[in-house]
Amino acid sequence: MKTLESIKLTTEFKQFCDIFNFTPEEVVQEFIDKIDIAQYMCYPTHPDRWANLFAMEYMIQYTQSEGIMFEYEEFAENWVKIMDAGGDDVVEKTKKLLEGWHNKVLEDRIHKIMKGEDDRSTQ
Repeated sequence: MKTLESIKLTTEFKQFCDIFNFTPEEVVQEFIDKIDIAQYMCYPTHPDRWANLFAMEYMIQYTQSEGIMFEYEEFAENWVKIMDAGGDDVVEKTKKLLEGWHNKVLEDRIHKIMKGEDDRSTQ
């Protein structure tokens, strides 16, 4: 992943940080720490949902690959089965499901790179 040093802070963001005496690093880190798609999917009304909601909206708006959306559909079908089964471990099961999908995506990208295909087409 690219370093975060290349992020350009907007005037509005800097104003927010200055007014409330936050550092940009602590705000961005807190946002990153709040992203937990499994937790969000299992408990969408949890107070820490906003970073996840942003991430999901970003995915919907900017994902260019139809393939990854079909994979999301497959993931979602399996996730619904987890939720229908219920239990105390739905978040952990969802995390395992996400980890499996993540590994598949990475393997597919490595395969495409080895074939000389553009990796950005999978996003």
